[in-house]
Amino acid sequence: MESQTGFRAQPSSSSEERPVIVGACDMCRKKKIRCEPTPQGCSPCTKYGTRCHFTPIAMKKKTRRPAGFKYIAQLEKRLLGVEALLGERSLGKPIVHDMNSRKEQTTHTAFLNTAALIKSPNGNNPWAPEKLHTVSLPARQQLPTKAVAIELIEETFNNYNRFLPLFDEEDFLKEFQLKYSTSNPRDAGWWACLNVVLSIAHRLRSIRAKDPTQDHILAFGYVQNALSVVSELNVSDRSLSAVQALAGMACILQGTPDPEPAAMLVAAALRLAQAMNLHRECSGPGLMESQAEKRRRVFWKVYILDKDISLRTGRPFGQDDDDMDVRLPSNTSLEPGNMDLFNCRIGLALVQGQVYKQLYSVQAGRQTATQRAIAAQELSSLLSYWKSSAQLELPEDSTTFSGAQLSGEMIHKVVLRLTYIHCLAMIDHHLPPAAQSSSNQELSRSEPSSFPSSLCVAESRKAIRLVESIPQGDCACVWMLLHAFFAAASSMLYNLTQNPMSPDAISDLDLVEPFLRLLETLARDPRTLSQSDELVRMRRTCNSLNLEAKEAVQLFSLRPLASST
Repeated sequence: MESQTGFRAQPSSSSEERPVIVGACDMCRKKKIRCEPTPQGCSPCTKYGTRCHFTPIAMKKKTRRPAGFKYIAQLEKRLLGVEALLGERSLGKPIVHDMNSRKEQTTHTAFLNTAALIKSPNGNNPWAPEKLHTVSLPARQQLPTKAVAIELIEETFNNYNRFLPLFDEEDFLKEFQLKYSTSNPRDAGWWACLNVVLSIAHRLRSIRAKDPTQDHILAFGYVQNALSVVSELNVSDRSLSAVQALAGMACILQGTPDPEPAAMLVAAALRLAQAMNLHRECSGPGLMESQAEKRRRVFWKVYILDKDISLRTGRPFGQDDDDMDVRLPSNTSLEPGNMDLFNCRIGLALVQGQVYKQLYSVQAGRQTATQRAIAAQELSSLLSYWKSSAQLELPEDSTTFSGAQLSGEMIHKVVLRLTYIHCLAMIDHHLPPAAQSSSNQELSRSEPSSFPSSLCVAESRKAIRLVESIPQGDCACVWMLLHAFFAAASSMLYNLTQNPMSPDAISDLDLVEPFLRLLETLARDPRTLSQSDELVRMRRTCNSLNLEAKEAVQLFSLRPLASST
């Protein structure tokens, strides 16, 4: 009986890790009633005359795994991979791939020329976002020889930095002579700036080259080198070169289907600039005027990118004009014409910021349409004043913008003109019809027409003609200017829906057609379409406006219109 009525069995040597605990006899456990032990058994079994027997039960259970243990294991695995990668890079030897094998792997996905892109439904863009990750990666492109690097640096400073002075040429060349032979990602600021300059040089060369494939491959490789140290620039490098590098990478990535990487780099550059007080006018015994001037130029370059991307994406900018007091850059060390171009671009950026703040911000959305129309009229006058001092007139001959004839100065003037068109169109959306028809007294004096036309439509006609003049092979240029061409095309098409009897109706439809074909060609690639929400929106809007415009014009025209391709 003792063995049957014992309520706690003694553990054996083989079960020390799993103690056996008995709480009730078999019958009480089955009936789920209280088991009260007595010398003859338990009270319920004694009462009902049943056999009282205890079966040993192991009560100790396995340790429960914490919630999310699989995800924690994945994070630990990824952390080990990052630590291994950092261990490799701590040696200071960038991983460089063989150029011959790289050429074979990337040539078929390199930048195709623009004409081929418009005709081919399968064109690939190596500047697609999935190939440009803003995380620390091993270096991929081997640096050129010193003689070749000097030529590339001269290309960048002569055709880019002269007009938008991001780098100081004297300081850059001094560092080049001291550090080029030992350049590696451990010196993150210099490494990124050097590769940005080399990438911009190849981008400029590709515009003038008959076969730009190799220049595109090299430009892509150098910007990958710069992107390999983005995390170091953001976290541990608080220097002017870090701001310059981030801004330079943002400039290059503007020529991609997705504006998000460029926007993130600009935001990082601006936050770092603010941490260094570049937005404040600094003066003191320890800061020379030449150093203060370099700080101003870098800040204003970042400011331009910030306002441009803000208006393009419809998102808030990072630098409020009321929270800065830095002076405009002077023109003591640059050619007057070049600095005038830079200051003109700064003036347009100031207008862009006001356009977003007064017409497209959350606060502007809470105002009435009448209040926004009044603000739009004031902004239109401000932009008109800016244009009168900017001297934006371009040659009418489109051959001026093609091939080797396209100079660095002309490139920047074309981009400035198209940026102005985009800003003008964003204002024009909020102008009342009366203001649109009466705001172009200057245009009526310079371009007599039998039908009144708004300034925006007239400027859009000039801009849309440049679509077919995009340099051969410059797919990055297509993406960088696509939003400006869209603004021009949509303004013209909307004008046709409202004024289908215009004598320029048929010619306007013909002018817009190349841009519509370009949108359809870009949309044929499913990867590109999935990566660019901007492209989806542009294509849907233009197709809808084009259909409405053709239907409206067809009612007042004897010429039959072909269906949209």
